[in-house]
Amino acid sequence: MLKLRSISKIEFDNYIKKQNNTHFMQSTAWGEFEKVTNHITPHYLGLVDEDNDIVAATLLLEEHLPLNCSNLYAPRGFVIDYKNKRTLRIFTNKLKDFAKSRKATSIRINPSITTEDEELNNLKELGYKRNSNIKLLEYTYKIDLTKEQKEIEKSYSENVKKSLKETEKYDAELLVGSQKDLEEFFQLQNYQNNDYYETIYDIFSNNEHTKVKLFLGKLHITKTIKILEKELVRVNNQIAIIPIDNLDASSKERLTTLRNQKNKINDDLKRFKEYKLEYGNSLTVSAALTMEQNDKVWILSEANNNVLLDTNLNYRIYNEYIEYYKNNSFNLFNQLSPLECNPDFNEFKKEFGGEFIEYAGDYVLVTNHITNFIQNKLIPLFNKFKKEDIDETSNSNWKRI
Repeated sequence: MLKLRSISKIEFDNYIKKQNNTHFMQSTAWGEFEKVTNHITPHYLGLVDEDNDIVAATLLLEEHLPLNCSNLYAPRGFVIDYKNKRTLRIFTNKLKDFAKSRKATSIRINPSITTEDEELNNLKELGYKRNSNIKLLEYTYKIDLTKEQKEIEKSYSENVKKSLKETEKYDAELLVGSQKDLEEFFQLQNYQNNDYYETIYDIFSNNEHTKVKLFLGKLHITKTIKILEKELVRVNNQIAIIPIDNLDASSKERLTTLRNQKNKINDDLKRFKEYKLEYGNSLTVSAALTMEQNDKVWILSEANNNVLLDTNLNYRIYNEYIEYYKNNSFNLFNQLSPLECNPDFNEFKKEFGGEFIEYAGDYVLVTNHITNFIQNKLIPLFNKFKKEDIDETSNSNWKRI
């Protein structure tokens, strides 16, 4: 007989670690993050068999509401085999009982299943309904890191391929940062959400199972100038050996190519010498926070130095994120996460290809129809009328003045 019980953080994380299709938002660390940032109560629940072995689990975040009620939310859904109707039904019924004990009006999930998966019908049969009130980033581009790097790069856009070729001669490197380097990340972000990302870093940086990592993409300006100067000497030497007085068609084409290269190098030299005067020997071009779990990684947030966007080094650095995780035995690179909502970055990541996945979205199971109606219909309506009354009173007072 299966029963529901609270499980320890260690039990929960050890179970998560053994599963395949999990998400960092299903971890105990994410529960603690929500507790600190949003004052939400996390619950770690497991469905166990007669031997007390866990067969399904979930992180439930309890949002406290007026009238001593609450809502329950399982970020990225349950850690369960959604194809197993019996286990899913038992787990759902046990969670409904738990919800009633917490005076919860509903259980909300956004599982990592797609609209085409048969598992979605299993949820609908149990009463889960599409939640049109919640708008989430419900798609991603997943890069399979088990492929050879050359095979991965075949799916890159022509713009990315061109940018990677053009930036080969620039001296840039990818560094793993520490907490003290967060300031550089914030500078590139124009100091958006500092507290949010600092808290993520504090909670996840030392977590055993789900770990955050900070990357800094550095451009070495002085070294790049030296590389360009050597390249200019090489091109000039090649131009010098071409017999200008008696050129055949092939030599003319070669000369034109070399002269174009020379002009490009001179333009780069001028630009990088200006960079050196303004920024010194090196400069952070790009920075990113990633989240690692088992053999998967997500890009949480990325920021680029707007001054150096014309170098296209942001493409080079992003490719190095991919190479880093491939070389460190990760199997899946998730390009979009629930934290990334910048349309420009989304389009940028789209250029790096990967398999497009669109998730089914947000689903809600109502556990108390009366309190759910009060919380979602009556209270918002009351607040609306209350606001209108306050606004009308304020306008009347202003007119008297």
